[in-house]
Amino acid sequence: MNRIIVAFESESVSRRVCELLAAASIQVRSIHRSGAEVVRAIQYMGGGIVLCGAKLPDTTADNLYDDLDGAAYILVIGKPEQLEICENRNLFHLPLPINRYDLAASVRMLQQLEEMSLQRPRRTRAEEDVIQRAKSVLQNRMGMSETLAHRYLQKKSMDAGIRIVDMAQRILEQFPDAT
Repeated sequence: MNRIIVAFESESVSRRVCELLAAASIQVRSIHRSGAEVVRAIQYMGGGIVLCGAKLPDTTADNLYDDLDGAAYILVIGKPEQLEICENRNLFHLPLPINRYDLAASVRMLQQLEEMSLQRPRRTRAEEDVIQRAKSVLQNRMGMSETLAHRYLQKKSMDAGIRIVDMAQRILEQFPDAT
């Protein structure tokens, strides 16, 4: 499944990245010049992999990740000083200069991650609601931030060897008046 998008401000950089990928027998689905175009393409495909610079004409790689809401893996390619401005820890970085082997290895790794994530069962809306309600209980009763409440649920579920939604349900059962 070809779900690779290339997006750089410079058309020549986009072409060069595509050439390097083609030399490694990796096909690119489309090339874009703006974050808005990337968001539309990823939404249309239902996910994918984006290779881009730290900055596009209308957004940054950090903001692009937020706009995509985790729907795509993003590999930011740029000079080391450009990569330093990317603060989102969910972005993958590849510093310039690059060669086709490093680029191909990075893209193939992202393809494997994407494939694994597609195989993972998704939560239902009801399960997401249970988790949200449990986090809310932890926030209100224990004074936790949402991030801390989520980590707490993750840790407790891993320690107990159960799914996070099952741990969330247990917490809701402990505080029946809070739901």
